[in-house]
Amino acid sequence: MSCELCGKPLRGRGRKVLIAGAVLTVCGECAKYGSPIMEKPKASRFTYKPTRVKSVKPRAVRRRLVEELEVVEDYAERIRAAREALGWTKEILAERVKEKVSVIRRIESGAMVPPIPLARKLESVLKVKLLVPALAPELHQPTLTSKKFELTLGDIAEIKFRRKR
Repeated sequence: MSCELCGKPLRGRGRKVLIAGAVLTVCGECAKYGSPIMEKPKASRFTYKPTRVKSVKPRAVRRRLVEELEVVEDYAERIRAAREALGWTKEILAERVKEKVSVIRRIESGAMVPPIPLARKLESVLKVKLLVPALAPELHQPTLTSKKFELTLGDIAEIKFRRKR
């Protein structure tokens, strides 16, 4: 772990200080720029904490599943072709997926990318494939010539000091 102000490696856990309304973990040298924050003692292991019954799929899991999908690039053509193949108007399709006609019109024109839940409805109603797994962005692998550089708050912010009277 490193100092959030200067970037130097921390000895131990570092010190928590308040600088300009932000709580930062800093080294001993940078601690003089803020006021110290006292940490609350941890609760006893014998305290009673009521537990809640969790849903079958927690929100975080559902959100992760949604984020791992993306809409295909030619969604507008696929939706229009499937709707016309069924002989439906935009009004009928909007009624089947419980959306406004203006939303269907914008999606078919390519002006709006359907959100994942709406894309799922359109897939089931029109029997077309609109969602594909999202490709993970390629992460930059540091080479032997590149230096490890970590941006810190001290690199960005200009700290102004008040003179003590």
